[in-house]
Amino acid sequence: MSNEEDLNIPQPDPTWDYYITWHKLFKAKVHLEKLIQYVGQFESEEVEINERIESDLFMITRYLQDVLPNIEHE
Repeated sequence: MSNEEDLNIPQPDPTWDYYITWHKLFKAKVHLEKLIQYVGQFESEEVEINERIESDLFMITRYLQDVLPNIEHE
């Protein structure tokens, strides 16, 4: 069972043209929401927190960039 199913998020039909795009965007969204919750825990800026934020944002950006080639060809 996937995380989306655990959260009762409707799963689109895998034959849908935008299924892969949807899945990649959803994955980026989940990571962004986790990062927002993480940042919300802290009141003071710290080097370690900034490094984690930067690392997570880089990963989220990569997920979104991975969607771009699919959209450009559609």
